[in-house]
Amino acid sequence: MKRCPTCSRVYDDDSLRFCLDDGANLVERSPAEPIPTTLVLPPTEQPVPTMKQASPPEVPPLHDARSTVAAAPRKRNVLPWIIIAALLVAVVAGAALGGFVIFKKRALTWHLTLTVDPSTPDRVAAAKQAVAVIEKRLDAFGVPNFRVSPQADGQILVDLPNVSDPERVKLLISTGGKLELVHVITASNPSPVQTYATKEQAIASLNNNGTIPTNRHVLPYTERSEPVNSPPLTKWVVVESPAIVDGTELRNASAAPSAYGDDYQIRFSLNKAGAAKFGAWTGANINEYLGVVLNDEVKSIAFIKSQIYDQGEISGRFTKQSAEDLALVLKSGALP
Repeated sequence: MKRCPTCSRVYDDDSLRFCLDDGANLVERSPAEPIPTTLVLPPTEQPVPTMKQASPPEVPPLHDARSTVAAAPRKRNVLPWIIIAALLVAVVAGAALGGFVIFKKRALTWHLTLTVDPSTPDRVAAAKQAVAVIEKRLDAFGVPNFRVSPQADGQILVDLPNVSDPERVKLLISTGGKLELVHVITASNPSPVQTYATKEQAIASLNNNGTIPTNRHVLPYTERSEPVNSPPLTKWVVVESPAIVDGTELRNASAAPSAYGDDYQIRFSLNKAGAAKFGAWTGANINEYLGVVLNDEVKSIAFIKSQIYDQGEISGRFTKQSAEDLALVLKSGALP
C-alpha cells in the first residue's frame, strides 16, 4: 500500500505514483502506521477536488463565430429594373398596336365592275382568267385587302379599300396588257417604213376589195420622231398576222429612262421559247421592220439590222409612272 505524506491518504493501488488529491509523491506505507480515518462530509456539502480537472485542448470551431454573424443584407436598387420593365411593356404594346394598324383590314369602299366581251366564246373561262390577272396586278401594286370575284354573265366585281389614287388603280386593272411583236408590211431598206394618213388608205393598199385579209391587221401608230411637246399625230400601218411572239412569252419588263428627253420606255426580255422564235425570225428577216404592238396599237417600229434573240424596248412618250405601271401590267399578263 501507498500513502500520501501530505494528506496521509492511503491507496491500495501500488502502481500509483501521485496522490489524486494534492499530487504529492506517494510513499510506501509502513504496516505499523495506522490507517487514517475517512473524512465524511456533511450531506449538505459537495466534495471539492484538491486538483483542478484538466481541461481538454481547445478545438477550433469549423466556422469562426465572428464570421458567422449574419451580415446585414445589401439593399438592391430596384428603380432601374422598374424603368426597364416599363420600357419593355411600352415597346411590346407599340409593336402590337403597330401590327394591328398595319394588318387591320380596311373597309372595301371602292367597287368596279368589268364585263367580258360578249363575243368571247367561253365567257366563264375568260372571267376566271381575268380574275387571276387582276389579282396578280393588284398584288404587285401593293393594294391591300382587295377582293376580285367572278359574277354571272361574264362580269367581274372588284372591291377595293380606300386608295390614294383610285383612277390610277382603275387604269391598272382595266388596261389590256396585250403585247405583240409583229412584222410591219413595208418596202425593205433603204425605203422608210410605210405609213398611211387614214385607216381607209391603209386598207386600200391591201388591194383586197376594201377588206382586210386574215393574215393582216391595220393598226394605229404614233410616230416617235415628232417633237416631244407637239401633240401626237396618229398614222396607220399594216402588220402581218399572227404575231411573231406575244406577251405569254415575256420573261421580264421594267421601266427605264429614254434617250428622248424626259420620256421613259419599257425594256423587256423573252423566255427561252420566245427568244428562240424571235431569234429565228429576226435572223431570217434582216433589213425588215419590226413593230411593238401594245393593246392593238403600234408603239414603236424598229429596223432589223442583225439577229435579235430575247431583248427589246417599247417607246411611246411614257412618263415614269406610266412606264412603271405598264411594265407591271406586262409582267402580270394580259386580260382575255
